[in-house]
Amino acid sequence: MKSGMSNQRLVRCTVGSETFFLDSDWLDSIQVIENLYPSRSADGSIGWIRRFDEKVPVFRLADQIYGNRATAARTGVIIVLRRSEKLWAIVVDKVAAAGDISAERIYPLPSIVGADAGGLFSSAIVDEEGIVLHLAAERLLPGQGSGADARKPAPVASGGVFSRVRASIARSANVPVPVQSISGEPVAGLQLITFSLMHEDAPAQPVRFAVTASQALEIASGLPITQVPHAPAFLAGLAKWRSMPVPVVDLASWLGLPPAPFTLGSRLLICRGTTGRSQRDAGLLAVSGVDDIRKLDLPIEYKPWPEKVKWNSSLALGIYRTERTMLVVPDLDAVLSFQSATPAYAM
Repeated sequence: MKSGMSNQRLVRCTVGSETFFLDSDWLDSIQVIENLYPSRSADGSIGWIRRFDEKVPVFRLADQIYGNRATAARTGVIIVLRRSEKLWAIVVDKVAAAGDISAERIYPLPSIVGADAGGLFSSAIVDEEGIVLHLAAERLLPGQGSGADARKPAPVASGGVFSRVRASIARSANVPVPVQSISGEPVAGLQLITFSLMHEDAPAQPVRFAVTASQALEIASGLPITQVPHAPAFLAGLAKWRSMPVPVVDLASWLGLPPAPFTLGSRLLICRGTTGRSQRDAGLLAVSGVDDIRKLDLPIEYKPWPEKVKWNSSLALGIYRTERTMLVVPDLDAVLSFQSATPAYAM
C-alpha cells in the first residue's frame, strides 16, 4: 500500500475461476489476443507482440501462478506492463476497467502467507464477496516465480520459533506460575478452550488441543475462503472474518499429525497470537476442522506427557496428560511467523 494515499487504482483480471488485482501504475496498454505471434521460448514466454518498434515477450499469467498449463495460446486478453523502459506482457482470461480501491480494504499478507508465498502477491484486498489477492507486478517479470513447486511442505524437524507468551495449565501450590494474557498482564481465574480436530485418519493416540480463552475469539463457519497459490501445504487459504483476511490453518498437518483439513461447512476457531499484531495485521489465524469444543477453568490436574511423540513436539508449548487424554498447547506464534521462521526448520 502506498503511504499517504487514501485509494489505489487497480485493474481486476481473471484467470479461470480466480480473480486478482493489478496496480494500474504498471499498465502500459491492453491488446487483443489476435496481436500475439505465438512462439514458445526457454524463458517461458508463449510468444510476442509488437509495441511500436519493439518485440515484447508475452507470458501467460496462469503459468506464472500455477505452473505451465497446456491451454490454447490464442485465447484471452493481453496486458502490457511497463517499468521504466522495460516492457513485457501477460495473458489473462478477462480484464476489467481500473477502479479505485480504498486503502482501508487493503491489508498486508499475513506472515504465514507473506511476500515469500511464491513471490507473486503483495497484499490481500477485502472484496464484497471475500478476499482478492493483489499481484506484485514487479515479480511477474520473465524468469521470476513459477508454480512448479507451488506448495511448501509443513516443517518436520525439531527447532522452531517460540512464543513470547507461554500457556500454563496449572499453578503449583508452592510456586505460583503467573499466566499472562496477550497484553502481558497477569490473569486470575484463567480458562482454557479445548477442542479436538476432525482428522482424515484417527491419530494413534487421541489428542485434544488447548488455547487460552483470551486467545479464542469466535467459532465460525461458512466464511468465504480464498486459496493462496504457493502457500504452505497446511494453509487452506484466507478467510474473510469481520472484514479482515485471516489465514485458515490445518493445525494437525502443521504439527505433523494426521491432517484435519478445511472442508466446506467445517467449523473454524478464530484465534489470536502475539506475532504481527498491528493496526493492519491483527495476528489472527483460524484453526480448521475443530470439534467437541469445551471450556475448562484452571487449575486442572495434569502431568507432563511421559512418552516421546512421533510428530514435531517443538511446535507445541506443552504436551500433557489430563484424564488419560493427551492435551497439546500449540505455539500459535510459531504458526503465524512460519515464513520468517522457515530457515529454522529442515524442510
